[in-house]
Amino acid sequence: MRLLKKSLLAAAIMFICGSSSLYAKPLAVVQESNLCGVIDNQGSLIVPLSYDRIVPWSNGALMVKKGDNCGVLGPDGRIIVPIEYLNILIPSHGNTYLVENNEAHWGAYSADGRMILPAVYDEITATDKKNTCFAVRQGTVWKFIHGDDTAANNEAFDYIGEFSEEGLSVVRQKGKWGYAALQGKIAISPQFESAQNFSGGLAAVKQQGKWGFIDEHGIFKIKPQFAEVYSGFSEGLAAVQSPNGKGYIDKHGNLLIPRDSRYIGPFKNGVAEIREVKKKLNVWSSLAYGASIALGGIGLPPKDALKSNEKRGFINRQGKEVASTSYDEVLPFTDDMALVRKDKKWGAVSMDGKNIIRPMYLAMRPFGDGMAAAYTGSGWQLIDKTGQLVKYLPDSITDAGVLSEGLLPVCTGEKWGYMNMAGDFVVAPRFMQAGSFVDLVEAVGNNR
Repeated sequence: MRLLKKSLLAAAIMFICGSSSLYAKPLAVVQESNLCGVIDNQGSLIVPLSYDRIVPWSNGALMVKKGDNCGVLGPDGRIIVPIEYLNILIPSHGNTYLVENNEAHWGAYSADGRMILPAVYDEITATDKKNTCFAVRQGTVWKFIHGDDTAANNEAFDYIGEFSEEGLSVVRQKGKWGYAALQGKIAISPQFESAQNFSGGLAAVKQQGKWGFIDEHGIFKIKPQFAEVYSGFSEGLAAVQSPNGKGYIDKHGNLLIPRDSRYIGPFKNGVAEIREVKKKLNVWSSLAYGASIALGGIGLPPKDALKSNEKRGFINRQGKEVASTSYDEVLPFTDDMALVRKDKKWGAVSMDGKNIIRPMYLAMRPFGDGMAAAYTGSGWQLIDKTGQLVKYLPDSITDAGVLSEGLLPVCTGEKWGYMNMAGDFVVAPRFMQAGSFVDLVEAVGNNR
């Protein structure tokens, strides 16, 4: 049985765009004869099958790769960034494309395809939302420049990071860390031993070996007291190692959720991933060591006498486990459900912890449109968020993808197509691979 490759599946379903434009339309990445293209929900090719890889990006455009070169297309197939670059990055705000050429030099394009900076810089990081200010490195020197390649000021830095939502970027100057505002003006003078990006209105900074949090004026809101800051503030909570233990603090520095887990992740949509290492005895190694001691042997216990066994789960903002730390693997939430794996079987949990689908499936796809495809060993079926059977898929179906826009990618006879909820093929099986439909904003390709 051929399984849908994770790369194409992730490319097709993990970069869902906002639907604020009136011109959003569902498109899907497909592959045939090792070449990728894009189809609409009627099966018509919008982007021809001529690329080695296509990845929908969160701003509605398509990153494409052909040979060793990358470029960017609009959802209508129009070239936004020429397909001639080694790498392409999009800063968090998504209004700029940072491009690297074959000589390891970086430049920048606007979202509508206008070259802003030629590819002559050793590195580019910070850029504001209006593409008027960039942080660039040439050699070992960082500086801020305008979009017309002129210097924003005379300041030189050891390092400049990305701009945060607060409009501040972390900078290092003469070995000390501080923050610069838009146009490169120093907002908080470099004075800290280390510093992290602003998030949730506060930034973690290190002073005299301890971490605290400052506001955008550089005033300490939480005095330095933490040995570690694992993640900055997200949804009002930050993950730290505090004097009172490891866990999550509020913006007053109070430890609200003690959690002595190996990994405590940032909160997103009210939940955070946690990981714990649980030890279990390796019986055979321990017995062999015991027998050796009984016979007069000496030495340390074998290294694998206690096996590390990392387990994962999720907690909510009250510290309650919505998914117990008993799973070997957990996937990110999609459609308010996260897939979980235990003992090589798959199940799912809801974001509020009310729906728990016991791991019992040999294979399972992420939820979409309220349903997920699951494989029992005898065939594929669709289940709802409570784990109830919605419908069996035909016996001819050997694999399935993620339901989206009312269409389910399915494989039959080693070819992929799309089936509607009535069980009819809307797009006949003819592709080597087929991703899920996503709404791409067509206006991205028409705003020059």
